[in-house]
Amino acid sequence: MEHVQVLIAGGGIGGLSAAIWCQRLGLSSLLLEKTDALGGQIAHIHNEIWDFPPQVYPDGAALLKDLLAHPTIKQLRPRLGETILSIDVENHLVTTSHSVYRADYLIIATGVTPNVIPALEGCSRVLSPWFSTTSQASTIRGQDVAVIGGGDRALEGAANLSPHARHVYLLVRGKQLRARSEWLDRISAMPNLHLLVETQIDTFAEEDGRMTLNLRSNLPATPRSISVDWILPRVGVRGNSQGFDPLDTYDQHYLVTDCNQVTGEQWIYAIGDVANGSAYSSLSLSVGQAMKAVKHISQQQT
Repeated sequence: MEHVQVLIAGGGIGGLSAAIWCQRLGLSSLLLEKTDALGGQIAHIHNEIWDFPPQVYPDGAALLKDLLAHPTIKQLRPRLGETILSIDVENHLVTTSHSVYRADYLIIATGVTPNVIPALEGCSRVLSPWFSTTSQASTIRGQDVAVIGGGDRALEGAANLSPHARHVYLLVRGKQLRARSEWLDRISAMPNLHLLVETQIDTFAEEDGRMTLNLRSNLPATPRSISVDWILPRVGVRGNSQGFDPLDTYDQHYLVTDCNQVTGEQWIYAIGDVANGSAYSSLSLSVGQAMKAVKHISQQQT
């Protein structure tokens, strides 16, 4: 069993920032990342990042390049491909896919995962959650796309795809859209965008690279089925809090914390999207919370 002063779960910008602050404040740390690379969701940002001062980055790859060039990160010895399976809150034990650690403190920075639609399980024409409707929109030129969701991200995706696609179907489960008025105004002016509210996908059938989506709706005007080339789900995210079952969560499995990022267990902290939820998802906020959590840990040492 390995003893660790500060164990950091997650190699995105929150976890990496926590490692930087541990080094600055004289705390020893070990960072675990379940994938085979650092960066988390940063690498999947394909649009311009203009709200992370002082620079404006053309995309996430550019930001990640600068982040990995940080002196502390260059010296970091993260353990990649290692997933936390469970925690023993009484004994400060963290069990992973590779080992068991006894941690004085644990900082959870595991981010979020896009929600899935069970009716589309096994469908090969579903675009990746990281598909960029700005930089990759031209790849669906002249084709038909079904966008699923009624929030800002769904409408933004539909609006970005509309100039390139032949038809865009926006499928919304509820009675009305939840997006901001600017997106409502924008899609209302797009003649090839078809809005279907109170509509869900029941089943699908795939043939010759096209998808027939069989729809379920109580509205008589809604078609029983539509035929598309691609499906783009935009139905929100959930916190990556699996493995941390003893901790309290809210909404979509986000971890509950206090003002110092402390969870219900005084030795466990949560930062970034896994604690903030989608409404407050922000690179800047993740970095600030990393500082706050590590400073709070440091103060416990005095």
